[in-house]
Amino acid sequence: MSTQTAIKTLVKKYMPAVCELRRQLHEHPETSGEEIETAALLAGLFRQMGMDVEEHVAGGHGVIATLHGNEPGKTIALRADMDALPMAEETGLPFSSHVAGKMHACGHDGHMSIMVGAAKVLNDLRHEFKGTVKFLCQPSEEKSPVGGAKAIVASKALDGIDGIYAIHVWPTLPTGTIGVLPGPMMAASDHISITIHGKSSHAAMPHKGIDAIVLAAQFITAAQTIVSRQINPLYPAVLTFGTIAGGDRYNVVADKVELAGTCRTYQGEAQDMAEAQLQKLLAGLDMVYGTTSELQYERGYAAVVNTPESAAFIAKTAEECFGPAVLAPVREPAMTAEDFSALLNAYGGGFYWLGATKPGEAVYPLHSNHFAVDEAALPIGMELMAALVLKRLQGDT
Repeated sequence: MSTQTAIKTLVKKYMPAVCELRRQLHEHPETSGEEIETAALLAGLFRQMGMDVEEHVAGGHGVIATLHGNEPGKTIALRADMDALPMAEETGLPFSSHVAGKMHACGHDGHMSIMVGAAKVLNDLRHEFKGTVKFLCQPSEEKSPVGGAKAIVASKALDGIDGIYAIHVWPTLPTGTIGVLPGPMMAASDHISITIHGKSSHAAMPHKGIDAIVLAAQFITAAQTIVSRQINPLYPAVLTFGTIAGGDRYNVVADKVELAGTCRTYQGEAQDMAEAQLQKLLAGLDMVYGTTSELQYERGYAAVVNTPESAAFIAKTAEECFGPAVLAPVREPAMTAEDFSALLNAYGGGFYWLGATKPGEAVYPLHSNHFAVDEAALPIGMELMAALVLKRLQGDT
């Protein structure tokens, strides 16, 4: 029996258990930094497979399980994120969230169950390959701009590995397809906090105050020229202010306005330009109008970027597993973010999207309270994940 046939046979064997695990995880979501029961469940499953398991990685709820092949060799890691979102589920599924105000709206239940399924397959094949596989269960992916991946890298718990791979279920791709790109796949995500201090006065005497609301409005409008006129047009960028708060009463000139937003980029030059120009705009506001402004520009997740070689390797492996039709005609990266970038930048490897919406059904975006992974995507994810590991351990890149 060929290795590819063996993988397919084992995926079919373990699919019922993986589906059951996915539903169990979906029913019991835990948000960022609270993944206590989720981590314990996954650690227990890896121990049942006879693996070495390290818990509380990086001082949090991270779990790393280690599988040894029949001889020493390369070490390849897989990663699944564990956290859910603070949202009320409205999918109507019979296994909907049992926790009020929390749900797996980003598909991390699918990521975890797929990785456990791939671990079961690889565990059964452990006498047939050289090297080591590490399975990382990562907390706090949704905790932007901090995230859980940075702490894993800082802990050095994965130092020495030869690469790491991760998927993200992708509702805009139909089930049965894989999306992968060379270069950027997801954006850098920075968090912006701004406070503009003015001077209060009666609304009937605005000349005696400094109107923080009016000046905040000017700043927001001017800030849009950063993307349209000051960043290289060949470098995509998005600058969005999502919240604005200021003022205490309808007839009082506001003395303070607070803004919060995000900047999304792929290139470091665009990221640097956005931060510098925001600071210049605020300095100009202060000089001309007498405000006192504060900017906190927090660098969050870096962009997720595949090397051309890594993207080609993933695409070739997917085609070998499922045929050329499996590759979705993806032409553009996404402006959403993923903290897997920290692991990818540290250790190399690759990232790809897994189609997760049944063809013909409504497409609900990630972070929608109606989104749920199509379970028909699980075996595709399992097979490709296992195949990528085995090919890397055999020396393919």
